[in-house]
Amino acid sequence: MHAFRTLLWAAVAIHAAVFLAAFALDLARRRLPGWLWGVYLPAAAMVVVQGLSGVALYVSGSRPPDSLHLVYGLLSLAGGVAAFGLRPGGFLRASIPAGREARAVALVSLTVAALMLRAYQTGTLDR
Repeated sequence: MHAFRTLLWAAVAIHAAVFLAAFALDLARRRLPGWLWGVYLPAAAMVVVQGLSGVALYVSGSRPPDSLHLVYGLLSLAGGVAAFGLRPGGFLRASIPAGREARAVALVSLTVAALMLRAYQTGTLDR
């Protein structure tokens, strides 16, 4: 049983698209445009909703076949929170050197997409 499969795939796809855009912007040494934040923040919210639904499933008695699923899920959730913190005015924004926001967003979005895919794999394919 997986919490919200459609939400998971949407979040992975958006994070992958944000990674590609942020990577290209970093190579061009350009800042992230405002519209990209408008796409990225809902994707981060999707990760948080997915993580909270997984916690609800765990509390209700559904256990994943591999305990690594929980680790990947929690790391994905932390990545979603980090993405929220990278936004303009966010709590992590001050720790990013000037001109490196695109690189930070690219790294976080790629990491979150990979962690979500790995969490999916350990939650459904390891049965």
